[in-house]
Amino acid sequence: MTLEEASRALDAFLDTDDVLRLAGADRWALLLTQDGQRPITIAGIHSQEGEPARYTWDRRTVLVPRQSGRSAVWFAATARRRDASGEVRTGVFTFVRQGQDGRWLNSFASLLYPGEKPPSVALDADGYATALESRDASVAISPNLMGPLHATVAEEGPKGYASGLIAPGPQTTGFYDEIVKTKVTAKADDCMVYESIFASAPNYPTFALRTRDGGAMMLYTLIRTSSWTASAQPQGQPQGLKCAEGRPVAIPAEARWLLNPAKNLFIRQKRQIVETQQYVSAVPPKASTAPAHVVGYEGFVTGGSNR
Repeated sequence: MTLEEASRALDAFLDTDDVLRLAGADRWALLLTQDGQRPITIAGIHSQEGEPARYTWDRRTVLVPRQSGRSAVWFAATARRRDASGEVRTGVFTFVRQGQDGRWLNSFASLLYPGEKPPSVALDADGYATALESRDASVAISPNLMGPLHATVAEEGPKGYASGLIAPGPQTTGFYDEIVKTKVTAKADDCMVYESIFASAPNYPTFALRTRDGGAMMLYTLIRTSSWTASAQPQGQPQGLKCAEGRPVAIPAEARWLLNPAKNLFIRQKRQIVETQQYVSAVPPKASTAPAHVVGYEGFVTGGSNR
């Protein structure tokens, strides 16, 4: 695979995606995706109520690792995105092709935090990057462990065993703080038991490229499952009805494309909301004592149930 071929594939995807959004051709848009980007694309289509957001793209860059003898090949890319309001963000993508004659499919897409620059990927004399294997031990966190450790920090916070490996931030210790607060308010206001679990997505790939400092840029997916369970009456109170029986619990705005705000307002047993989250992280080399930093994130509610 050449740099020119990757550039053509990126241009074709971004240009085709815009045309499909404008035409409302949902089925065709899905045919351009796989892995974690598939459910995210579905969510993006349906949550926009038939009016998908449109973007313009520039400053497109491809990051192509040398690959040979593999049935599947991939490359990463970055591009600057401008929305209708004029807000500018940097998108990070990966594309995968199965076989020489296969179609390039978008496997991953995320957004760098505002003002954040992508990790500086190391390139050889010909402009090619170096991909890391899943168990590469030359970096502080091997690619296969980045997702599980990130999930641990999000659940356990600054006191967890993995907290020193990944820097505090809105999608690491920030999630932990959010969960602690929601548990308290769910119990006090709605008589609900709230839980939120993060897990690495085993069926979705993790992509890693060597950076100039000897570390890596890692692109990976987490699945977050949040649940609200109706709790029993407190001890000493008349039994027979659950404490939460008849209490309305509002549907989060981002989940209303899946759960009807009127039909699913009450939780008789349990409500569950699933998010697919895509991350960009900068991981230092093994010799470094610095933590990894999450530098990009995009997530959508992709599943839900209420009973």
